[in-house]
Amino acid sequence: MHGKKAFQIERIAFFSDAVFAIAITLLVIEIHAPVFSLETTPAEAFKEFLHLVPEIVAVLVSFALISMNWRRHHQLFGILNNYSGRLITYNFLSLVAVIFLPFSTALISKNYQRFVIDPLTLPFIVYSFNNLACAFFNYLLFRHGLDPANELYEPSPEIDARRIKLEVLFPVLVFTVTTIVGFFSHFAALPCFALFALEPIFIRSVMGRKKNES
Repeated sequence: MHGKKAFQIERIAFFSDAVFAIAITLLVIEIHAPVFSLETTPAEAFKEFLHLVPEIVAVLVSFALISMNWRRHHQLFGILNNYSGRLITYNFLSLVAVIFLPFSTALISKNYQRFVIDPLTLPFIVYSFNNLACAFFNYLLFRHGLDPANELYEPSPEIDARRIKLEVLFPVLVFTVTTIVGFFSHFAALPCFALFALEPIFIRSVMGRKKNES
């Protein structure tokens, strides 16, 4: 890889790392610590702290999701030895979806009472759709980057591009299901996250079918 080309790829990766870092930081900024007055009793303080638990849980879940997105991004840019204008565009689209995660996380965590009492599906739909956008644009990024016709990486036996793209595609399918089901009931959509456990079966099935066809 030429020095200047390698430098340009590193610039894309470093810029993306900064966006991921800012998005993760903004998650916790949305949690506002309660201020206890001199009259606040220990019981009242503990009750106020309990109100923060849903927000903390939501932040931890979103932290894990952003971390997985970053890990995939890191994986791709560890493979690439070239770049294109379309790759940069897809990368920006994936980052746009990521920077909205602090907002959608706050929307669902600050309205946690409407999750059970007088249920409101909008916060869940927004959060699920935000994750769907992250997964979808990430898939477009990988599909373009790992397409041999685009000559952005050097194919080798160590790089199973077909399998990697299937691994990135699977979250798109899961979040599509959760978003659609969430329109009708977020209670029914929650168990759909268990579909992530079926990823190995999905990959083996598709890989085996394509192998038989070839």
